[in-house]
Amino acid sequence: MGKLIKSQLRLVFHNKLFYICLALIALDPIMSFTGIFSSATKNSLVFPSIVTFIGGQVSTISLIFVVIFCCYDFSDGTTKNIIGRGYTKTQLLLSKYIVSLIGLFAIYAIVCVLYFILFIKNGFGFQSNLVYPLIDSLVGIVAYTVLYGTIAFLIEKNGYGIVACLFLPTIISIGLGIIDSKLKWNLSDFWMNAGSIKFTTNPTLGNLSISILYYVVYIVIFIIVGTQVLKNREIK
Repeated sequence: MGKLIKSQLRLVFHNKLFYICLALIALDPIMSFTGIFSSATKNSLVFPSIVTFIGGQVSTISLIFVVIFCCYDFSDGTTKNIIGRGYTKTQLLLSKYIVSLIGLFAIYAIVCVLYFILFIKNGFGFQSNLVYPLIDSLVGIVAYTVLYGTIAFLIEKNGYGIVACLFLPTIISIGLGIIDSKLKWNLSDFWMNAGSIKFTTNPTLGNLSISILYYVVYIVIFIIVGTQVLKNREIK
């Protein structure tokens, strides 16, 4: 498993996809910096914080990174070779989850450093009252990464996987909302991000615990779904 993760890490950091996504996300601090320091009212603007940046990173770029990386071995035709070296389908799936997260957090860390360099004298940083939101954001990123990775493995195609990841969570949320309104149920309260929404409204330790619990439950569900489907699927 360790060797498989190392080989997947090499695949990430030697692939132009990682650097393209890094460059695209890095545009955010660069554009913010340029906009602030070209403005005559710069002192009235709110400067970014680490939590503000991390909290917004369940983004389209992150989604594309995860899907393309998870589908890479399928599109490149190397999945069967990996299985042929003695690794199980479950090990391959778990390695994709782990390495996707490492790649994403590496991107976020680099961009946070860039943010800090650009805004070091203007308030970009970390405040103790933002610990809870940061934890919630990081756990949320893990949950969505596992969701996107599972969808990518089930579909095995870059384009279809990206479209599914873009629209499926929204469709589920809308669908649950419609059911709730028609049948007077509260199914929306049990969707993956329901705990996080409640925490955002009232950021207490109790609500943070509930949000994390929701995310962890769905992480387990997505992993089980992914591994079970792969067990019954022929690797081409």
